[in-house]
Amino acid sequence: MKMFKALNLLAASAVVLAACTVPTPSAPAQPQPPAQPEQPAQPAKKIKVGLVTDVGSLDDRSFNASAWEGVQRAVRDFGVEAKAIESKQPTDYIKNIQTFVNEGYDLIITVGFLMGDDTRKAAEMYPDQKFAIVDVGYFDEKAPKNVMGLLFAEDQSGFLAGVVAGLMTKSNIVGGVYGLAIPPVCRFRKGYENGVKFVNPNARILGVYQGPADGTPFNNPQWGAARARDQMNEGADVIFSAGGTTGNGGLEEIAKAQGVLGIGVDQDQYYTLSENVRKILLTSAMKRVDQATYLAVKSVVEGNFQGGNRIFDITNDGIGLAPFHELEDQVPQSVRDKLQEVITGLKNGTIKTGLEGVANPCE
Repeated sequence: MKMFKALNLLAASAVVLAACTVPTPSAPAQPQPPAQPEQPAQPAKKIKVGLVTDVGSLDDRSFNASAWEGVQRAVRDFGVEAKAIESKQPTDYIKNIQTFVNEGYDLIITVGFLMGDDTRKAAEMYPDQKFAIVDVGYFDEKAPKNVMGLLFAEDQSGFLAGVVAGLMTKSNIVGGVYGLAIPPVCRFRKGYENGVKFVNPNARILGVYQGPADGTPFNNPQWGAARARDQMNEGADVIFSAGGTTGNGGLEEIAKAQGVLGIGVDQDQYYTLSENVRKILLTSAMKRVDQATYLAVKSVVEGNFQGGNRIFDITNDGIGLAPFHELEDQVPQSVRDKLQEVITGLKNGTIKTGLEGVANPCE
């Protein structure tokens, strides 16, 4: 009994002690910083593309115009910012390139073979600057890795134009008025002449290059007109006039004659020249400069730009022949059939232009 009372007394004491124990206070809540307003997303930096022409003008309705057209399409599709600078003389090239470098342009496109050396110098001086150049490729071991060379198989489109000329001539004399004798122009001319011979080996072929003393290269329509007139006087009734505004002058002169047809170059010149020329324009030997510059800009926009050379030919629609337009009814079915046969042969390699693997077609 005493034992039981003692146990009850201990239990009661424990309850009293527990009731008197002061709980450990918890740490006071720390004040929270005021909520920061959500920051607006920073707009993406707009890509800037600069184009430098050769000594031909931006509105040459041919080569430079086609290059700029591709850039303008990229402006519409991708929202890039673009600006062009025209070069009035070769000494302007490096200065105009430097302008775009100084202004922080993301891609600088230079247009034409004559700009090859200055573009290379600038690329070596600014290895982090992206460049693309039309009609120039760098193939040596020290080729700059920040330049995309945009090259074309002009001999293929020239060959197709020659096939049409060789089959359409009635006098059996065809002509050609060309810009400077630089590789792209030489490929056009030799491809054209080989195309004529392929379908009409007995045809007489006339041709002339614009020389250094013949006014501004690719920009002397008076000289082009005079040379086309010379060839018409010799009996040429189909003339390939390929040389920027120099060539355009030849086509305008042909339009004044009777029974003579012209062939344009670079783009479908039916859409760029006068109504008079449209009536005599048989076709145009096209090179898709616009597609090449567009794809160069696209690669920068998508972040996959790479230096090196890109070849645009008949297998990837980089070259071609324009429709006959207003002369559609004058082109016999036999000519169309032969032309399609040649197109197929060039694509599968069974027909050659004769310039495959030729490094310098001007030699």
